[in-house]
Amino acid sequence: MAINYKNLEKALAQNKVYNAWQYVQSLNETLMYMNVSYEMLKEVHEHRISVLQQVQNEKFEELKNAGKVSYKVSDMQRTNLDVGGYELDDIIFLRKTAMEFFHYGRVSMDVLFQIINAALLGDEAVDVEDKGLLGKLLKKLNQKPEFSTLLQLMDANKNDTRFQYLMAFDSYIKHIKTILISVKNSIFIGNQEFFKINQFSYGGVNYNEENALDKILELRDYVYVTVDSLLQELLNQIPNCISNGQRIQEIHYKQVFTEKDGKTYINYVAFFIDVPNGIADLPTEIKVYPLIVKPNDEIYSFDFKFDKIFIRMAGTDEDSIVGVATLKNDINSNEFYRIYEVNACRQIDYGLYIATFGDTYQSQKLNMNIYAMDGVMLFINEDTDKSQNRE
Repeated sequence: MAINYKNLEKALAQNKVYNAWQYVQSLNETLMYMNVSYEMLKEVHEHRISVLQQVQNEKFEELKNAGKVSYKVSDMQRTNLDVGGYELDDIIFLRKTAMEFFHYGRVSMDVLFQIINAALLGDEAVDVEDKGLLGKLLKKLNQKPEFSTLLQLMDANKNDTRFQYLMAFDSYIKHIKTILISVKNSIFIGNQEFFKINQFSYGGVNYNEENALDKILELRDYVYVTVDSLLQELLNQIPNCISNGQRIQEIHYKQVFTEKDGKTYINYVAFFIDVPNGIADLPTEIKVYPLIVKPNDEIYSFDFKFDKIFIRMAGTDEDSIVGVATLKNDINSNEFYRIYEVNACRQIDYGLYIATFGDTYQSQKLNMNIYAMDGVMLFINEDTDKSQNRE
């Protein structure tokens, strides 16, 4: 059964690990590239065989009629491909695309592990650039018995000869830098008909010569099945994420405008986190990414780039400010859930923020998705007030 990606996205959103969704999107793209590589290999190889058979038939006819036959370079170039007006040697294409298949197959597996890493470890996720990610991920997952089925699937995959072949081939190409793909076809003389992956050795393991198309099809199907089975179990385990308690997705806003002389000016915008009892309801450090899952399951979110979020008592507007969360790192950092430090503040501090908003933030371009937050917009029409005053 194929994974329901909409359900997966919703589960990631509801369990505050939505940063994993970007990797799911990348996975879908690399899987597409992997499959396209296989389909192109199959079609171009069939085209090569068909054209060479046609050339051979023509030469047999020439031999029968003239008693002799000759080959020109142009005869063998008939298998070449026209790519947007560029003539491409089909053997080069086959070798290049076969290597690309292995690259995208390996990247797909790497991204799959990163999805699990981000979705189940949360704030304890192994760094995406860590070369030992898989081993460290397995070690951390082993800390919770709920992940036992997922661990069994991952262990089985790690020991699968198809996984090992995929990893070894891609690593061999990158590190040994020798091309392992051979293509050759005979006409009239000889019986060499092959498109193969040569024998190679990597990491102390010997890998036999393989028919390229057969092996690539086998590995493509293996990657598809593995991705689906691991994502299915991941979907079951997302609510058991190890560390997402510092993450905040529910952000409120208030935006106040003045309408004057036919134009609209912003007075200020403020963002809030609601707490039932006080600032002690929050840890001293929080990680923020505004997100809402609508009743129709549509998900709205955005990259929050603002340096202050005020903490207010739930059920109030602006008159019960108890704290402020201040952006810890640079606003241009690549954090998904941005880190804020939580401190107490007074009501007068909030009043000062409003009074100096125009001067403080006049140079900052504020981008926000109002569908990803609950809030209000208040418009003050000064033209109407003036008209009423004149009366």
